[in-house]
Amino acid sequence: MNKNIHIRVVGGWVLLVLIGIASLTWLQPRMLGQANQELNSLKQRLMRAEDGAAEIRALVEELSAIRESAKSIKHVPTDSQFAGLIQDLGGRLEALGITDREITTGGSVDLGPAKSIPMRIRMTSDFTGVFKTIEWIESLPRLIRVQRVLIKATDLKNPWESQVEVEITLDAVFDPTTQPSALAEVEPEASRS
Repeated sequence: MNKNIHIRVVGGWVLLVLIGIASLTWLQPRMLGQANQELNSLKQRLMRAEDGAAEIRALVEELSAIRESAKSIKHVPTDSQFAGLIQDLGGRLEALGITDREITTGGSVDLGPAKSIPMRIRMTSDFTGVFKTIEWIESLPRLIRVQRVLIKATDLKNPWESQVEVEITLDAVFDPTTQPSALAEVEPEASRS
């Protein structure tokens, strides 16, 4: 009997091992398939998260570029405000020590949706004064287009150290069709950013 029990115990163990091997060979592909599905799902979620972060970075960069370009937007007044512009320009030329100067104006010119008043500034100065004058004109908060700058040295033998005669032609743009109340509503929003 001892031999019979021993055979049964060994047979039971062999049967258990065979059942374990069969179940592993049958369960393993199913478990591996589920693990692969879960892995693919996690990879897709990761890619979407990376795409979202990249999209957010691109939008932040675009917003920064828009804010930066908004700084360079010039104001177009509803009337020419020409007397104030000439007074400011004269004061600026005086502050730069440019006493030999002449400012002339023309009649308004129709530009389509807007108008402009042409100006011509003739002056004698050193090159630094000319540069600072043009730089000041371009830094004005209103829209002014510099059309032409002619510079002529007064001493052709030593042009880099001589005075220069300058003629600056520009247009002061204004839009009489814009409603002042509409501008008042827009300007506070621009100043908040």
